[in-house]
Amino acid sequence: RQVDEMARGAGEPSAKRAKVDEAKEEEDPLVRRKEEVVRLLERARKGKDNARAKEELLTLCARLEAKNEKLLRRLPPELWQKILDENVQQNDLLALAMTCRFFREKQKDLGKKVETNLNFDSLLDLRKSGKVASHSLGWFRWVCDTFEFRPGLEWSWERVKGAVYESDLVNYAAFQGSVEILRWLVEEKGWELNLLPGL
Repeated sequence: RQVDEMARGAGEPSAKRAKVDEAKEEEDPLVRRKEEVVRLLERARKGKDNARAKEELLTLCARLEAKNEKLLRRLPPELWQKILDENVQQNDLLALAMTCRFFREKQKDLGKKVETNLNFDSLLDLRKSGKVASHSLGWFRWVCDTFEFRPGLEWSWERVKGAVYESDLVNYAAFQGSVEILRWLVEEKGWELNLLPGL
């Protein structure tokens, strides 16, 4: 009987399965509670129940995080090791770590450093190795929305330590050969192309 149900489910269109999955998710008491807390937060923005909303949101987030962690822990550590080794490049570890606490802890457990190296030699080595895929426009948008950039281009001896400059991202887009991303950085973000050769 269970096999028949599975076979029937496999024949369903994916949109129908997605609706069923959505219905199951809506039945989840945590999902309903999340919707209640969102409404409470909207009222809190208007000045009512602010402290209560914060407390309930923290509680809800902790419960959702615990539920997600329980689901993510179903995969054995060896599989997580394989996923990170084969699918996540060094320069993508920061993005993965910022996704959720579980991913950050998993990276630490597996000895992966969260370090993005925009050094030209490092990028060239990665590119030559064939182990790094070009980043998408979506990735560049995420970086622009996440980090604070210093304008323009600075010589290495004039740079602020730890700062990321607009020229770093422009150079990276040029390095990976993406005209679409360069056009977006120049036209949408208003950043300038470097006019100095070799940069």
